[in-house]
Amino acid sequence: MCPGELRRFRDGHLGKAYAGRTFMVLCVNESTKGAHPRRAVDILLDGKHEERLGYFWVEDNSEAVNAAG
Repeated sequence: MCPGELRRFRDGHLGKAYAGRTFMVLCVNESTKGAHPRRAVDILLDGKHEERLGYFWVEDNSEAVNAAG
């Protein structure tokens, strides 16, 4: 995932908050604090800035939107 990418959350067990909704990746944050590096992602979903969502959770539960289709 990279900033500016359009993605759609998959339908399923995500609930109303995310399932089937399209969003834009705003930025990917990496933290080197502590023993284990962590990644988080900020997204724009329905005009709201959602901050510091788990990178791998977002990646695993969404798919890129094909701009051509």
